[in-house]
Amino acid sequence: MVFAIVKCALVTNIAVVVVLVGASGAPALGAGAAGKRAERPAVEALLRGPGIPPGARDLAALGIGVDRMLCEIAGDHAIDILLRARAVSSLSFFATPASRAFLEATVKGGAGLSQSPAAAQTGERLLVRRAAVALGWLGGSGVPALLEPLLGSPDPDVRLDTTLGLGLLRSTDAADALKKRLPAEQIDRVRAQMSRQIRVIEDALAAATATQKTQPAR
Repeated sequence: MVFAIVKCALVTNIAVVVVLVGASGAPALGAGAAGKRAERPAVEALLRGPGIPPGARDLAALGIGVDRMLCEIAGDHAIDILLRARAVSSLSFFATPASRAFLEATVKGGAGLSQSPAAAQTGERLLVRRAAVALGWLGGSGVPALLEPLLGSPDPDVRLDTTLGLGLLRSTDAADALKKRLPAEQIDRVRAQMSRQIRVIEDALAAATATQKTQPAR
């Protein structure tokens, strides 16, 4: 893991940018860019921009507290669900307590969603899907246990994105969760993705083991 750390203190307006490149290869940023505080209108404008969603650097450039602004936008039921979903996805760039707490709460709430096809339920499921993938990018030893209940969701798209999130973790626990669910999975595209992610994880673990064996002893 590569860390580029600049100290941060909200009280003094000294910013922190923490760039983490983990096993998944995704950068995770800390609280924001130097010298200014992020403002919600600027964060929303960036999320609403055309084309692909904003990247880590663009978001961090908005200032201190972008992660908290993203959480606020993602949790605002008065705004467009697609904007909220973009905010949830963007939290994958921020390895902060606020970001992780929001994503974990979203995933935990998603495990209890009913099978109702109501629009509100559909919208909330989209947020759960994005949160599952975002947590996969952030990683952490406790993430497989958080995501595993979503493999039993009645929504195949939730199960599919949860599978992707588990695959990003590259861990034995993630592979075990997928192997446990695979025999019961009835949707072909979900089964195929589960099988693929199991192989991806096992290949990554095997490669890591082989690398360790070839390294000289210290």
